[in-house]
Amino acid sequence: MFSPDVVTLRQFYATRFGVAARALITASLKNLWPGAKGDVMLGIGYALPYLEPYLDQAASVMVCMPAQQGAAAWPPCAEASGDGPDSRSLGVGSRGNVVFMSHESELPLPENSVNRILLLHSVEHSEQLAGMMDEIWRILTPGGRVLAIVSNRMGLWARSSRTPFGYGRPFSMSQLRDLMTVHQFTLTRSTSALFIPPMRLRLLWRLARHIETVGKFLCPFIGGVLLVEAEKQLYASIRQPVSIRKTYRVQIPAVKPAMGLKRESS
Repeated sequence: MFSPDVVTLRQFYATRFGVAARALITASLKNLWPGAKGDVMLGIGYALPYLEPYLDQAASVMVCMPAQQGAAAWPPCAEASGDGPDSRSLGVGSRGNVVFMSHESELPLPENSVNRILLLHSVEHSEQLAGMMDEIWRILTPGGRVLAIVSNRMGLWARSSRTPFGYGRPFSMSQLRDLMTVHQFTLTRSTSALFIPPMRLRLLWRLARHIETVGKFLCPFIGGVLLVEAEKQLYASIRQPVSIRKTYRVQIPAVKPAMGLKRESS
């Protein structure tokens, strides 16, 4: 199964087509996560363009890029990137690198250390999806949330090879919800984005905002990508005292033989 590498993904989001698609997805993302003040955030996959608004809000932002995808330093430093388009779209001032490369089923983070996890260009291409979801459960704090942005099996974007959303394994809404439920997450909210067809027509993209509004109202789950949020909840078990089995002894009188008739002596 072909998976886009970091170079392909960066080139896509540098085009006008990619910038427009990113803007529509970011609008839906902000409706679910308007802020992340004081939270520790982790992105798994190529989540760089979508984590930029949280750099100044969150206590810490990290990005894990799977080994098969490759990695790139982010955000680019102002001194190194200058005033190029990458520095305007991805860089926020002069910051140190927050990206690390790891296998998604072996995240080098301690338990209960992350408040929010964003999955993008990762679920569709994961070689060990079950292992990744188990790791997400391990490192999330109780009450922490995971948000998966995945190609929609019912949408047009999963059928087009012009974008990274056309590669990998797309999911339906029910499949994505089952994935969260099986790995002990509690579903909270879900929506979709990219109702516009994956066509590079300027006139069509000028109407993109209106198409998104109409699409979410009429057909809320046929967008190009699905967004599903789930929460890690820990339920305390109800401990009941062990009932002690009592043995009741009932005195049963001994069985006596029936009295025989006395034989009369002759």
